[in-house]
Amino acid sequence: MKDNRLKGIIALAVVTIIAFGVIYGSKILVKDEAANDSDKEQIVEDLPGAIDVADSEGIVSAREITDDSGAVTAYSVVSEARGFAPKPITWEIVFENDAKTIREVKVVSHAETPGYGANMEEASYLDKYKGISATETSEIDGISGATVTTDAIRLLVNNAYEFISSYAGN
Repeated sequence: MKDNRLKGIIALAVVTIIAFGVIYGSKILVKDEAANDSDKEQIVEDLPGAIDVADSEGIVSAREITDDSGAVTAYSVVSEARGFAPKPITWEIVFENDAKTIREVKVVSHAETPGYGANMEEASYLDKYKGISATETSEIDGISGATVTTDAIRLLVNNAYEFISSYAGN
C-alpha cells in the first residue's frame, strides 16, 4: 500500500513540474510575441510615405507609393479581420492611385484551416481581386467551406478601401 501511495506522489510531482514548465514556456512565447509587435510598429512608422492609421479599425498600416518625382502611383494598406481561427487574417491590399481599383492583394498572415480558409493563399483566388473596384469585391465567389474566412476577407478589403478612399478624398 505504501508503494502505491509513493507512486501516486511521484506521478503528481511529475505532472506538477510539467504544468509549471508549460505555463512558464507560454509566458516566454507571449512576451516574445509582444516584443515582435512593438518592433512591427517601429518598422511601420519608418516606411516611406507612411500614413497615420491611429484609431482606424482593422487597419495595421498604410502608405503612399510614389515614383521618383514624388507623385503618388499607388497606395498600400495592410488590413486585418478575425476569421475562423483565433489569429486574425492580415492582407496587404495595393490600390491604384485612384484609391478604388485594386492592383494586387497579398496574404501577410493567417492561421485558417488548411484545405478550407487557407485556400485564400492560392494565386487563382488572389488574382480575382486584381483590377477590380474595391466596391465589387462582394461579387467574388467565396472560398468553398469557409464562410467565416470569406466574410473576414471581405471585411478587411472593405476596411482598407474605406480608409484609403477617405484618405485620398474620394
